[in-house]
Amino acid sequence: MAIRSGRAVTFFFALSGFVLSINARGASLGQFLTARFARIWPAHVAAICFLFLIFWPYSYQVATTPAEFRNLWLNLALVHAWIPERAVYWSYNAPSWSVSAEIFFYATFPGVLWLMRRSVLHTLLAALAIPVGFQLLLGKLEPGIDSHWLGHYNPLVNLPIFALGVAAGEWFKRDATSKVKGTSFQVGALALTLAANAFFTITDFSFLPPALAYSIKTGGAAPFYLAMILSLARYDGAISRALSHRTLIFLGEISYSLYLFHQLVIRWYTVNFEAFSPIPLWLQYVGIWVASLTIAATSYVLIEQFFRRAIIALGSDIRGFCKRLQSA
Repeated sequence: MAIRSGRAVTFFFALSGFVLSINARGASLGQFLTARFARIWPAHVAAICFLFLIFWPYSYQVATTPAEFRNLWLNLALVHAWIPERAVYWSYNAPSWSVSAEIFFYATFPGVLWLMRRSVLHTLLAALAIPVGFQLLLGKLEPGIDSHWLGHYNPLVNLPIFALGVAAGEWFKRDATSKVKGTSFQVGALALTLAANAFFTITDFSFLPPALAYSIKTGGAAPFYLAMILSLARYDGAISRALSHRTLIFLGEISYSLYLFHQLVIRWYTVNFEAFSPIPLWLQYVGIWVASLTIAATSYVLIEQFFRRAIIALGSDIRGFCKRLQSA
């Protein structure tokens, strides 16, 4: 969809809220959090292990310095995106800052959903006002703070996008009927999405505080992304039918691992660029894609699926053990 990297993350934050909302069931809080943790943590850890492997022994030497050892534990705990230093929130595997944000969204989702079912407007206004107030206040108190972190790379500032996805999911469930033909709606939504993406790319918001301007640049198109998501979910059109192809479904399933591993592959290739100089450049790019997709598919099949089942089963055993203790 020609969405630049920062806006691609915005798209997935909105999609995450939408998907969680439409799939909300009667699971307990413990079951929900266990399932979400099992969904994102194994591949995240696998990507860090992969980084150590491909850059060994340099990676080990770096990780044993006090600062990087601290960063490693912050990454493993998925709280590194809360630290307003690029050397921390982009440490080890830079894309994982958004995984740190996702775990925050998962923790807030039950509360956001509960509030959304009582007042959508008030919940969305609060979800917007809190991060904006946070930005303006912290920008005043700490004038030298990283404006990119304050505007995009911290979990709280992305909460409105996630909450908007939850609201869209709740609306979709209330209006859920059998799909109707709607290729024109999907094409129109795609055109609006591309236009919005272009608008927020070329528009200058420098008259605003830097952090707020960056938030608008990266997150302003979120309502249009959700319009696209709703058109795909609500209508039976050419675009949704094309996306239902088995190959594209599988690519969607491995996309999380692809997101985590692709930059590590690119970094390794960049370090070893001279070794590939005899190979045509186009073939090098093909090799990067093939390697990234192969590693992502392997991670999905052997790591994501296996450890997701294992963690969920372990969580179930622990809850059962706690219940037995209580009843003893």
